[in-house]
Amino acid sequence: MDLKTLIDTDSRYVDVLRAIVDSPYIERSALEAKLGLSSADLELLLGTLAGEMLILELAGQADSSLESRVPKKVYLVNPEQEKSIREHI
Repeated sequence: MDLKTLIDTDSRYVDVLRAIVDSPYIERSALEAKLGLSSADLELLLGTLAGEMLILELAGQADSSLESRVPKKVYLVNPEQEKSIREHI
């Protein structure tokens, strides 16, 4: 599915992409708080964007040794798609 069609199906994709473009390497929890979406809604949107290779989901470094056993997820716009994404948001 192309980006325009995806955005036309749900305008929340624009909000998610804009937040990730504005804050590269944003943590999932920060993204959830910034957008005010439920965990389930955000998971669905992020899963679709990652599946379409518009964003990349990376394992980030933990802030403390206690958290190091559970890698945190951070998000970044796919550099190969960034120009197209910026044109649509």
